[in-house]
Amino acid sequence: MSKKIVYLGINVSHGASASLMVNGEIILAFQEERFNKIKNFCGYPKISIEKCLDYVEKNKLIVEEASFSTIDNIAFPFKYPVDNYFSINNWLDYYLGFYSREEKIKNARNHFQNLKKKNKLKDLYLDYNKIKKKNYFQNNQVFRNLQKKYLIKQSRNKIRNIKFIDHHTCHAYYAAYAPNVKEDKIGILTLDSEGDGLNQTFWIFNKKKNYLKKINISDQCDLARIYRFVTLILKMKPNEHEFKVMGLAPYAKNEYSKKVYNEVFKDILKVKNCRVVHNKRPKDLFSYIYNKTQGHRFDNIAGAVQILVENISTELLIQINKKYKLNVFSISGGVSMNIKMNMVLSNLNFIKNIYIAPTGTDESLSIGACYFLNKENNKPIKNIYLGQKITETKLSKKMIISSLKNNKNFLIFENIRHKRIAKLINDGEIISIAYGREEFGARALGNRSIIANPSKEGMVQKINDQIKNRDFWMPFALTILKEAHGKYIINPKKISSDFMTIGFKTKTKYYNKIKNGTHAYDKTVRPQILQKNFNNSYYSIIKEFYKISGIPAVLNTSLNLHGYPISSTLKDIIFTFENSDLKYLYIQDKYLIKKK
Repeated sequence: MSKKIVYLGINVSHGASASLMVNGEIILAFQEERFNKIKNFCGYPKISIEKCLDYVEKNKLIVEEASFSTIDNIAFPFKYPVDNYFSINNWLDYYLGFYSREEKIKNARNHFQNLKKKNKLKDLYLDYNKIKKKNYFQNNQVFRNLQKKYLIKQSRNKIRNIKFIDHHTCHAYYAAYAPNVKEDKIGILTLDSEGDGLNQTFWIFNKKKNYLKKINISDQCDLARIYRFVTLILKMKPNEHEFKVMGLAPYAKNEYSKKVYNEVFKDILKVKNCRVVHNKRPKDLFSYIYNKTQGHRFDNIAGAVQILVENISTELLIQINKKYKLNVFSISGGVSMNIKMNMVLSNLNFIKNIYIAPTGTDESLSIGACYFLNKENNKPIKNIYLGQKITETKLSKKMIISSLKNNKNFLIFENIRHKRIAKLINDGEIISIAYGREEFGARALGNRSIIANPSKEGMVQKINDQIKNRDFWMPFALTILKEAHGKYIINPKKISSDFMTIGFKTKTKYYNKIKNGTHAYDKTVRPQILQKNFNNSYYSIIKEFYKISGIPAVLNTSLNLHGYPISSTLKDIIFTFENSDLKYLYIQDKYLIKKK
């Protein structure tokens, strides 16, 4: 039997995560938020690492090398985890208050001391008392030592070596190896708020030679930072609700958005020599944007910042294409989650293909670290069902009954076929479905989803009333069968969209058939274009619905309560079901639970 080569990737950052690779294939990927229920948890992913090591131990393996996916993490926001516990008002006070850095540190410390007294501070794990005030923003070796020491303590003598890899290198390796790249040579872009002192890098990936070459870098690409600031200015939570700003942007009239763009954002950044750099960037960027946007309407501000992102990224690709003759790109980093930007880039005339790997934000750094460690024989991600199982043992009716608080309020039907589920959907019922292992990342792709008829009137309102409670402007997504998507979606370049990472325009003639899974104002769609081998069970349900309705698609949104991460295990799934007004839960392709 040949030796199995095992690598462990760890992200201590936003979207804290751990991933395990065996012989070049990612087999496990966990997000800490799914265990501690702190959405987009920023910190050390203790339980995620333990789950990976459980697999290693059970299968009598040894981890050749484990790597953290950032070298120089600043310790302050981990000792005082502002991303996990700051409210919108806390953030506004932090950025707008006329405080020195010393005063801001003092205020943050006082805030967390109060949380600690109330026993609301949890999941810090590392001995942050070792990090003294003088090292909050420097001497990051102290923080590295804490991470390494704790991992050694966790390791059970199963890890041979531990290292730290550059943040953007992990993003780049993820962008190169996670998609199933078909072309011999492509451009790799990483765009984010900041990691290891950078926020933009450009690489060229030669697939034939299996070689990724860094071309240039920038520490002045403030696209993500500006978008985050606008999110806060619009009274939404930074580092979490940027997608709401993107969803709001199309509601603005273009002339008004352009006016705000010209007055506020246009001159902050520019693209020079294939790098995003400062133009007339003010020193206090937040206060500048805050003050300049006062008096402008919220939707116009959202539209203006979206124009900035689309214009700068477009100019960046134009310059790279002109200089390096590249017409295929793969993008990672937080900005890659902007599906409207990805749509604009995919529609550029010179672009032949574009890859946006699933969940390009920092949770995927742990996967990128594995790809970097392995290098040879890296396999693309076939699907993203890499997280926890519903149950560790075979699910039974008895297990379901014992999980329900008051099982007398529920009917449980066994051996329910997909045809029956399809009929319920066609009749206007909303079905929550849970199957196999959960999705890694931000998108529900059929294993922890809520699905409904995409054409029936009132579905969006009904889902919002039953569970999602979404802002009125936010769209739901669509899952559509690959072989039939061309009738509904404009995709002449046949760009893959397995993971809901790219926006598309829809065709007017059949729009009403899929309207509930689209953006109601601009009629664009963020689809999962589903192939049968990606998820057989989910495909079969939609296929049965297609036979009944003539529509090869369903509305799809994630199975979770508002403000919670995606539901993972049986306990989480039942909790979500019981604490919502959802009527049906179809679980493990067998049991249909109905509220009486």
